[in-house]
Amino acid sequence: MNQNLFFFLLFLPLLIQTNLPPSTMFAAAAGDIVYDTCKQVAAGDPQLDYSFCVYLFNSSPGSHKADLKGLAIISIGFTIQNAQHVLGNINNLIKREPGNTYKKKCLSTCKENYDDAVSEIRDAGKAIELGRISDARTELSASFDAADTCEDCFTDGNIQSPLTKDDDYYTSVARVSLAVAALLDK
Repeated sequence: MNQNLFFFLLFLPLLIQTNLPPSTMFAAAAGDIVYDTCKQVAAGDPQLDYSFCVYLFNSSPGSHKADLKGLAIISIGFTIQNAQHVLGNINNLIKREPGNTYKKKCLSTCKENYDDAVSEIRDAGKAIELGRISDARTELSASFDAADTCEDCFTDGNIQSPLTKDDDYYTSVARVSLAVAALLDK
């Protein structure tokens, strides 16, 4: 066999996969609730990343067997879990921050916001279970602001936020929950 042909055939699958748009890399699962839902929510929100949505749901084995309401509950579970993770990081940072500094004030503000967010996300989950989708969307929208309000405090004080990475990830997860809940309202 010609050596050039051999290498071409060897690398053809890689060339094909990397030249396709991300949505077609998941085409094998066409008709799957996760891929279809993520495609819909990503189309409706330019800040919602399709691949992140798929990644998030793929980390829960039950996602592909769930209905849309089930995906909403699963995404809310991820959002609560992530908010609690951020709260843990905030608590650790507060313990390490000496005295009564502006940074400590911001961390306390962030803690309050994320405490509220956890409560709001839980309420959203209950509302979805009861079919009160509008209430769920209101609660999720309120919880969505936790990260921005946290970051704003640091920005206002001209200090580097130690939570930017956590806040950005939380926002991405919360955005998926809010978008999936919005689909339930259609």
